[in-house]
Amino acid sequence: MLVGQDDIHILKDDAVGVLPSPVSAVIATRIKPGTETVYRAWEQKIAAAQSQAKGFQGYRFEPPIPGVQDSWLTIVRFDSDTNLQAWMNSPVRIALLKEAQAFTEEFHARIVRTGFDQWFKVAAGAPTPAAWKMNMLVLLMLYPVVFVFGALVQNPLLVNRGMPFWLALFIGNVVSVTLLNWLVPWSARRFDWWITPQGASVTRINLIGAAAVVGLYVVCLLAFALYSNWPLARW
Repeated sequence: MLVGQDDIHILKDDAVGVLPSPVSAVIATRIKPGTETVYRAWEQKIAAAQSQAKGFQGYRFEPPIPGVQDSWLTIVRFDSDTNLQAWMNSPVRIALLKEAQAFTEEFHARIVRTGFDQWFKVAAGAPTPAAWKMNMLVLLMLYPVVFVFGALVQNPLLVNRGMPFWLALFIGNVVSVTLLNWLVPWSARRFDWWITPQGASVTRINLIGAAAVVGLYVVCLLAFALYSNWPLARW
């Protein structure tokens, strides 16, 4: 479910076109009765135009769901805020939107990002980091925080002293999210060479950075396995 500007939009999760990307535009349109054929033809026209835009990554089109939502839903995926905004403000798109005024009752567009953007500050004009890189760094910081808090605080000092697990888990989540506000930006600054690579060897940098993060995963797993007296960790 995607929360729109004035309502909630429901998507079938077995369709394609909404794969993870740094930024997407979710566009909800209500058209005038009897104009469905004209609207579909126009939608194909704007879809062809936006596929030529710089940074375009994918497109999805959903018709209304009878009795649930009246809007036609479009999701357009781009590789960065800069390229998405360039398309949204382009003369080609503005001209196409003017064509649609004759059969459009209501129109809303909303920008949707990965959710971790506030932790990854990039220089003005630089591309938004790839979603998979942000996810990897968040996991790299989240796992140690959750493990250490659970092993040293949540279990011995809260759960084992009578606090309900559901409440102790909530407190752990509050602590984890709070600490990530410092830890993720800290890690992002040290991996800025990877999250926003420059130069001609981007693929090589991506592979090296991903391997480094995976290596740190392994270090964490082995360290916490030893702490937990995992039998296999002693081999």
